[in-house]
Amino acid sequence: MAETWVQVVDWEECGWLRTIRQAVFIDEQHIEPELEWDDDDAVAVHFLLIHDNHPVGTARLLADGHIGRVAVLPEFRGRGLGDVLMREVMARARALGHERLLLSAQTYALDFYRRLGYCPQGDEYLEAGIPHRAMIWESEPDALPPIEFSSPGRFAIHNPEEEPRQRFIADLPCRLGEGRDLIECDETTARLHVCHMAQQTRRNLIIHAADQAVWLFNQRDFIDSCEQLILAQPKARIRVLLQDVPQGFTLGHSLVKLAQRFPSICEIRRAHPDVPREPQIYMLADSDGIVMLPQRHTRTGFARYQSPDQVRRWSGAFEELWATSQTDPALRRFLL
Repeated sequence: MAETWVQVVDWEECGWLRTIRQAVFIDEQHIEPELEWDDDDAVAVHFLLIHDNHPVGTARLLADGHIGRVAVLPEFRGRGLGDVLMREVMARARALGHERLLLSAQTYALDFYRRLGYCPQGDEYLEAGIPHRAMIWESEPDALPPIEFSSPGRFAIHNPEEEPRQRFIADLPCRLGEGRDLIECDETTARLHVCHMAQQTRRNLIIHAADQAVWLFNQRDFIDSCEQLILAQPKARIRVLLQDVPQGFTLGHSLVKLAQRFPSICEIRRAHPDVPREPQIYMLADSDGIVMLPQRHTRTGFARYQSPDQVRRWSGAFEELWATSQTDPALRRFLL
């Protein structure tokens, strides 16, 4: 089965953006080149759709929430790839804080955007000689606040408050790449250190056997830390290798849902079933940081913020496992 993903790319470095837009807008739709290329390209967030290892589509997001230049090569249409592209752009826009998204849709594509939650606004107009309609998408309003209600009968209704979120970053002076001390961890402090390291990561975050430590990695604070990493470093890469896919792994604040929102950055695979299981649970941050739990059945281990030798060793072991890993069918169904 061909894999499909979307990645954020640099306008100056990725020639495929121009190639695809040239083929769709200029060659196919006969839009004048001076109308296709504009100054917004230099400041927009650009997305490249990859299908079966081939670049096949583009889109861009402007700072004011406008989505535009959505294009899929003709030979790859009718496969749902445009939907994949738009959902990734919208997820990134939401993560950047946009609660309202705008686009100018060619009239033939109105139903496509309606299925994504967009509503037409105003009358039809011509843009580059092609009929268009303005469309808008708005996030759902926040949930109502908790209520206290006393029934005149014998029942009472109470909306409990959400589990309080930990505030911990200011309490940890550790910096990635500084200090070679070994810091012993228990269940509570391990959660603090994985969040702290994730937020400081700039390039690569590696997680091994997250399915054996749902208590550590499927937590709201950790998912939030990963989202902060993604927003701060859009070219970063998060890779998660599972030994199994337990039923509860996709529930709650899960890495799977993070990968669903940011498929171009966060990737989850399952180790090949013929590879012997390893007892270690670990996270590696760039070339220095490591959080290690030597035994999956215990919640104790250590963290080090400057340990390039250990990171190099465990990165090598991880890459060997990753090279033979596979996308589990249960994960694939969920991510699609």
